[in-house]
Amino acid sequence: MPVPLANLLYDSVSRNTGDIAIGVAAEQLFAARGVTSHIVNPFSEIFPSPLVIGGGELVRVKGDPFYDAYRQTGGHILNAAGVWSSADDLGYLNEYAFVSARSEHEVQVLRSFVSRAEVLPCATTLLRSDDFVIPGIDADEPVVGIHMVPHSLRLLEDLIPIIDAIPHKKVFIPFTHYNGDQSFMKTLPFNMKNSVLLDKLDPLQLHSVIRQMDYVVVSSLHASIYAYSQNIPFASVHQKKAEYYFQDRDLSSHLVRNDRELRAMLARLESETFDFSEQIASDSRRVNQAFDRYAEILGTTEQRLAPTTDPLSFARQQTVLFDQAQMVIGDRDLALGYSESRRLKSRRVAIDLQQDNAILNDALTLSRSAQETLQAELNRRDQRLSARIYRRAKRELGRLASVFKRP
Repeated sequence: MPVPLANLLYDSVSRNTGDIAIGVAAEQLFAARGVTSHIVNPFSEIFPSPLVIGGGELVRVKGDPFYDAYRQTGGHILNAAGVWSSADDLGYLNEYAFVSARSEHEVQVLRSFVSRAEVLPCATTLLRSDDFVIPGIDADEPVVGIHMVPHSLRLLEDLIPIIDAIPHKKVFIPFTHYNGDQSFMKTLPFNMKNSVLLDKLDPLQLHSVIRQMDYVVVSSLHASIYAYSQNIPFASVHQKKAEYYFQDRDLSSHLVRNDRELRAMLARLESETFDFSEQIASDSRRVNQAFDRYAEILGTTEQRLAPTTDPLSFARQQTVLFDQAQMVIGDRDLALGYSESRRLKSRRVAIDLQQDNAILNDALTLSRSAQETLQAELNRRDQRLSARIYRRAKRELGRLASVFKRP
């Protein structure tokens, strides 16, 4: 009997740490079961079969020239996929041998089309990585991992002073490389005196880096999963997909939407002890059970190979990367727009306060002037009254003196 082959179809072309990590985790899990893995080019004209499809938000609205490649028909496996709430035309999934999404919310979308869809934790729960030595970090030194993107700046108005106030050495971790997060964090005016800004690392190195943190503040679902699955306390800047994932684990409080929530979560991270061991054990058991089923499916399904070369692949990939770059630029523009709007609003508020101050000062000046005028008038009246009383008293004394004939 031939050795089963796992044809992994995921977004292997974008520089997305989470997507690549899902592929690496799948390779590790299949290797532990004696199954060889092969990464499938999503730009291929003809695909092998069966496929193990999963890695990122692959299930979307039909009509996308790139993501439609993941809408393959046949007896495939959909592995803990990310699913858009607006995803449509998913009836083809009824042909699949196994269908799963990574959260209850996303599975409900799938169940509108295929009733047997299951919830399955992300395979990166069981990712394994060698130790990576972080430059500039001393042994036993408290360290906090920071990962910020333009989206973070839109939600968190006081992002920079809040992060600066963390009382430990900080490691700034570029994680979503396609998002240009390294240059973004480097450009923001963080206080870098007691900080390290890492280079762009691969998914396994990043996995090790997060494992070494005391806690992390991140802006990525998979950076959050890296922390959670290695029992590292975390705060995650809100994203819907992260909300869905951690809602299933009763960890919604770790998702922060504004300055107040981030400050509150940081206070908890500084003062409380967190232990996700039970949830991790449950997630790990479910992932292992799923990959046992995958190995069984692949071992009993007829394999169909496909050509591995595609002369148009490079051009298509460049188009996708260019489109992603345009989206990143748009996201940064939006963050800059929000930041500038807040700056102008603050400036207008400051001007209004200055004007209000000037009006108040004028009123106080007028009030003091009026008070001084009133006091002067009272003094004049008092002097006139005192003079009248004195004259009257003098007349009375003169009258009394004449009565008693005494001077």
